[in-house]
Amino acid sequence: MDWKLALAQHPMYILIKEDTMCAERTPPWGAPDIESYHVRLRQNISVLRKYPRIKIGYEWSGLELELLKDEAPEVFHDMLDLVKAGQSTFYNGTYSQPHLQTLSSEANYRQFEWGARVYEELCNHQVMVYAHQESSLNEQTPQLLKAFGIRYGVLPHFSSTLRVFGGGEILFHSRFGTMFMHGEEFAGWEGLDGTVLDLYLQEPNHMRIREWINFQEMLGICHVPPVMVEIPDLIDVDEEWIDERAQADFSLLDDVLEERRRIAPPRFQVRFYTNWSYIEGIRAEELSRSNWSAEVSALRAEALNSLAYVLTKRAPQSTDPAWKSILTTQHHDAYCFCAPELRDKSVRWLKEADAETASLSEAAAQTVVAQVNTSGVDGQPLVVFNTVPHKQQGVVTVEVDTTNPQILDASGNTLPYEAIPVSANKSQVRFLAELPGLGFSTFQVSPDGDKPTEEIYRTDYVFENRFYRATVQPDGTFTSLVLLPSGDELLEGAANPGNMLTARDSTGLGPKHEGTLDVTNWGKWEPSRRGPELTWKPISAARVQRSSMGTTFSVDGEVGSDAKATLSVCFYEELPRIDLDWSFTFTEASIGHFFDDDTKLRVLWPLAFAGDIHHDISFGVVDTRADRPFFPASWVDISDGLKGLAYLHQGTLKHWVAGNTLVNLFAWGEDTDAIGNRLDLVRWPKCFDQRLRGTHTIHTAICPHSGDWRTADLIGAARSYGTPPMAIVTDSHPGTLPLEMDILSFADAEIAATSVKAEGEKLVCRLYSVKAQAAELKPALRWLEIEKMHSLGGKSIDEVKPYKIAHLILKPVR
Repeated sequence: MDWKLALAQHPMYILIKEDTMCAERTPPWGAPDIESYHVRLRQNISVLRKYPRIKIGYEWSGLELELLKDEAPEVFHDMLDLVKAGQSTFYNGTYSQPHLQTLSSEANYRQFEWGARVYEELCNHQVMVYAHQESSLNEQTPQLLKAFGIRYGVLPHFSSTLRVFGGGEILFHSRFGTMFMHGEEFAGWEGLDGTVLDLYLQEPNHMRIREWINFQEMLGICHVPPVMVEIPDLIDVDEEWIDERAQADFSLLDDVLEERRRIAPPRFQVRFYTNWSYIEGIRAEELSRSNWSAEVSALRAEALNSLAYVLTKRAPQSTDPAWKSILTTQHHDAYCFCAPELRDKSVRWLKEADAETASLSEAAAQTVVAQVNTSGVDGQPLVVFNTVPHKQQGVVTVEVDTTNPQILDASGNTLPYEAIPVSANKSQVRFLAELPGLGFSTFQVSPDGDKPTEEIYRTDYVFENRFYRATVQPDGTFTSLVLLPSGDELLEGAANPGNMLTARDSTGLGPKHEGTLDVTNWGKWEPSRRGPELTWKPISAARVQRSSMGTTFSVDGEVGSDAKATLSVCFYEELPRIDLDWSFTFTEASIGHFFDDDTKLRVLWPLAFAGDIHHDISFGVVDTRADRPFFPASWVDISDGLKGLAYLHQGTLKHWVAGNTLVNLFAWGEDTDAIGNRLDLVRWPKCFDQRLRGTHTIHTAICPHSGDWRTADLIGAARSYGTPPMAIVTDSHPGTLPLEMDILSFADAEIAATSVKAEGEKLVCRLYSVKAQAAELKPALRWLEIEKMHSLGGKSIDEVKPYKIAHLILKPVR
């Protein structure tokens, strides 16, 4: 058999450059510093020039190509010369090699958008193959790959799942387990929208290459597909390495996959995704939560820039510097357990990007506010912006210059509100606002408002509105949540209440590396014994604060001596959502074991019914099964079709369902080397002190509802929760704009816009549909008209098919 070997070197560039503590700096596995890494690259290039038959591809991200070009330009240009000569190529195509399964719609799109731009501008190169060492995909990845010119995917060696449609054969061997057979080399990787991409089913291989080839020769006609794909971390390519692979012909995946597809085209289709990632509760998911906040801020800035451009002709300010930081920090190694310094830097970069885009938003909003005619407003004018092109009911939070404010609409009607003094002459006000699509409404702040009342509760507290009736114990756990008006009970009850916080103490239990670090002889992993169970205990009486807006239930407590917390539960009179905010303060807390999720700090919601599990991903909604992890982009729902409970988050992504209990992972932290990627029975060759420290606020919410996720409009509920309105306090002044205005609004709840951005003299709205059939777009427009709509591939379209991503191009009409 003519065996082909495709080597795709996986860089550790940003990890080694930005993290002095990572084990990847340890030779011979890693390089001790970035200069030594450049030497290794030069050695690779030297071998390629010496042996023209050797071909090596690089799974190199756009970000790392930019860094290489700036820091070692001669190496970068030598790599490009080899690409032009057909001896090398680039794989992947994203900007920073993220785990796509953990990112939002916009982050997924912009990773490929920015990656394609770098490959084109720096390399004049089109990436053809999405080959990646680590599983980085979701059910909508094929649509993005195809849109950016990528023709093939390759099954990674890291953990992933294939759901097979219409056949497919796998060989089972008594010693080596399951293997793909030749002739079954490709599957059609089908996305939610129906896009199909060719997926190469490479053979999982844990043997040395020579042994593996001999084994395939022994199998004879039953051998596996003949292209072996190696994607190691960047290694030294020397004579011994070449000699070991003498039985194989070196090939680039761009060429050999094209050849193999002609011989063995796909015979069946698969849904391809992963339940694995580096989201493990490290530092209470501070990086993921910071990413969430920075993305919301950047998208808000783009929307407000668009609004200001249409209404005032103000030139939009670029968010590119902020997005560069955001996309950079999405590199999988920033999330990895082995990079605490890179994680520290990434969190800092995200906070800077958040502040930068918040400033852009403020400037754009103030430009619009200056043109709003507030001269007829009786009280202090308050202009509230909705930065998504969907009507929504949002919770507005703003600081005003009075100690007893109340909020009135433009007609003078008092709205439900809550006002809390923050200083001698300032208050923080929260109120519910019904807002048009992308645009603003004007309200007024007046004195003589009512102060909220507060009382201590030592017994169960019951809150009821027209949507539900909730019973909360003094510790903040829910013993009952009754859906109204049906009367259906959603929770299991007092024996297993909802919103239960639990964990195990791992102080001193995690093993630690002793002696000289030896990456060639890693210690075999053995599970630590479980520490004592930690449960949530109140350390003060509960406080109930009432206002016309609703009730805030608060209680202070602890989970062991090293983890203090305050829980705030916000009930709204006119909103079916219940907000649950946890503010933790950790003092070098060791909580949970890395490989044992049922020991980490997590919150439990035992349900009184069984139902189907659905959650959102980038540009879509999928179903999943119990007893496996999953990563909702913003919401998960369990429903039996008649009733359901949805759970929303803002950056704590890892969930699972055990029995009828929904679990959300909050945090893990230890000082140990018993960490890893869950793929090998070894402990990490370096110990990291990743105990939990500092204050971390975790935002979650629940939505009891009738029907399923569609009838409950959970996409809209999550959007309202994750993208709250922005308020600007102003004065009375004349202007050319009315008190309320929207320029773009989609009425169809199953059309979801992910961004609105001014590009040149046009606005580009990116959107997708979750409808069961093709949908015509009929947005409400003001000062705008539709120029065209096209698919991601640039094809003009008149309607949006289910789960298709589209670009709506709009031009201002003055």
